[in-house]
Amino acid sequence: MIRSLIVAAFGLGLTACQPVSGGGGGEDVARVGGDTVPATYDWSFVAHGGSADLDFGDGDWAEGVSLFHMSCLPDSQVVRASWDGGSEAVLTSGTATGTFRREVDAAADHPVFAALREGNALAVGMDDADLTLAAKAPGRAQIKAFFDYCTHPLPPPPEPVVAAATEPVPPPLEGDDQPDDLSGVKPVEPGVDVVQPDRAAHEPVDR
Repeated sequence: MIRSLIVAAFGLGLTACQPVSGGGGGEDVARVGGDTVPATYDWSFVAHGGSADLDFGDGDWAEGVSLFHMSCLPDSQVVRASWDGGSEAVLTSGTATGTFRREVDAAADHPVFAALREGNALAVGMDDADLTLAAKAPGRAQIKAFFDYCTHPLPPPPEPVVAAATEPVPPPLEGDDQPDDLSGVKPVEPGVDVVQPDRAAHEPVDR
């Protein structure tokens, strides 16, 4: 995904990063400095290739715009955050705050991330401009899915389907593939009934 804070387009200077709360209601507006970002921007979660990504942007993971990015491995208990700009940023969510380094592991249960999971907006304080990343209802579900992935093992793969066993076909008995020897069988004389397996021979009946 293209990582772009589109800061140059806003031409913003440094502003103070204030604690951001949302009360879980998602009423905050996403901003870069004092300017709102497109209304369609939200958090999106993608799991792929044994890892997961959480981005705030236009939702196009492959070629879109992401203002803020986090990644993790399943059940790793840590996340990595990245952004365009300086190597450090102050992250604030609810009443929790902390200084984080870009692309450096941080505990997934850090109070800032715990507040983010509860539905609070995330404020990102940097040297060029501050971000306020507020989730909509679908975005809050994506945040929860991401942190669940980071803090829980993946479910086991489904059991393989075993084909039902078939009865083995017995090999032919020795000589079964040879024609029957009928050299000792006499031809049936006219007027004599052939003995059937389920009845006795009887005299022919005159017609």
